[in-house]
Amino acid sequence: MADTPLEESQPAAPAPRSEADILADPRLRAALSHYQPLFHEQCLRGYAAVLADLARNGQVYESNLEYLLHQHEADARTYLWMIQHQKLFDLECQWRAGLVEVPDAQLTADFEDWHDDIAACPVLPPITAEELATFDAFLAQLADPKALTVGNPGGEFWLHRRYPGFQDDDDDDQDRLNDLTEWTQFWDLHRGTGYLRTLPDRRGELEHRYERAAREARRAQQPPAPATPQDPRPHAPTYGPDFDALVREWLGRYEPAVKRRQFDIKEQLKAFDAEQDVDDLPLALERLQNAGRPVPIGAHADWRIAVIEAANRHYLDQLRASLPQVYEDYCQRESLGIQHPEHRHEWRIPDLGDETHFDEQAELIREGRRALNEPDDLNF
Repeated sequence: MADTPLEESQPAAPAPRSEADILADPRLRAALSHYQPLFHEQCLRGYAAVLADLARNGQVYESNLEYLLHQHEADARTYLWMIQHQKLFDLECQWRAGLVEVPDAQLTADFEDWHDDIAACPVLPPITAEELATFDAFLAQLADPKALTVGNPGGEFWLHRRYPGFQDDDDDDQDRLNDLTEWTQFWDLHRGTGYLRTLPDRRGELEHRYERAAREARRAQQPPAPATPQDPRPHAPTYGPDFDALVREWLGRYEPAVKRRQFDIKEQLKAFDAEQDVDDLPLALERLQNAGRPVPIGAHADWRIAVIEAANRHYLDQLRASLPQVYEDYCQRESLGIQHPEHRHEWRIPDLGDETHFDEQAELIREGRRALNEPDDLNF
């Protein structure tokens, strides 16, 4: 006998009772005998409307309540992985400096791939209670949830280590600090790992040598581009003050005067917006509406900033309150050997399809080694 699909084996939900059924129900008529008869019909019609609404939206109400009761647990589960991302960054610093061997790590791209699916990273020990306490302390002192970013915390750090010319500030120490996330800075301060950011990047320098050789070999194989006379004219502005000035000039020259006036008014209206109003205020109001309880709002000269700060604090407090249960679930999965749900962050990288960071980098490095007459492998 063929298996019956689950959705077919379950009985269909009964259709809602019609208003006529409600009006004719003797049980309801008897229940109304304790009331004066003037509004019996209206009461029964209202009851029929309630049943119709529950038939349409009852499951939505249940799912909405489930969301409101557990709305911060999902985010807490996501941000819990910031601990593992940070530990992987620490390990990468040591591996790049040649201080440790990491199983299955051949290239720095391996660490990128592990960051992209941190829950499946095979080279990290589980999160400890002490590490969780550090993360909780970080949340306690945090003012803005925007600092909670899941993914590789060393991206900007390694980029500027390899290409220091990208840094605009002459203060190298300040540049190095700016490259580190708030979470990494807090972690280093409280766990004494700041020295890891000063270790040499020997492995990265070797890889860069081969990557540069590969790109130079590719350029050498390309035919030279035809010489074209340099255009002395600047590029047309597309945004910012220069674009606004050009628009204002064109409006005054080619359009009715009302258009120039309206454009100037539009620019003046921006002064009425709080600095954080456009993006942060709607989210702050939504968080406060979903709080389910009064949330204190501190005094501020701008009510919008007061609302945003109150919503941020409430959100971070709720994340902290969710951490114990989330961590307990995490530990249970670890003890039972149950795989964690994927935590991929593909928005942080180009769409590589099925190709991994390792695949892309390995091809380039082997090409560079061939160009330098070295063995066509990754043993360096």
